[in-house]
Amino acid sequence: MPRFSKSMRVPYSPAQAFDLVSDIASYPDFIKWITAMRVSGEQVDESGVRHMRGDAVVGFKGFVERFSTAVSADREQGTVVASLIQGPFRRLKAQWRIEPRAQGGADIALEIDYEFKNVLIAVLAAANHDTAVNRIMSAFLDEAKRRYAVTPSASAPE
Repeated sequence: MPRFSKSMRVPYSPAQAFDLVSDIASYPDFIKWITAMRVSGEQVDESGVRHMRGDAVVGFKGFVERFSTAVSADREQGTVVASLIQGPFRRLKAQWRIEPRAQGGADIALEIDYEFKNVLIAVLAAANHDTAVNRIMSAFLDEAKRRYAVTPSASAPE
């Protein structure tokens, strides 16, 4: 079953990286295949973790799918986790981890574990797996450059 992870080192502060990754409402602004995102039910629990629901519309290679996730954004731990509520997946869990670097900047890691219900979509996703992962990380890096106007001299995929 598809599972992947990718990490990169960025010159942005952990707070900046967390703010970008946890801003799911803006994903359609910089991730091309997310055509719409509605965020609802946002609340903060007693430990400061933000919880919300994200309803996304995704268009890719002529397919349009909708799915919903429960998202937990924990600034203290530097994590943003999205878990499937409903959609075209048998399972979906995406976790971002943001860790500060002693020399400045942050390490950002993305882990996704998923399985599509539809075999055709699963085959299409598998064929485009590496490209999709690289585009996701590039989209976040490009958006960070735009938001924070820092030249990413320290960024390098690992």
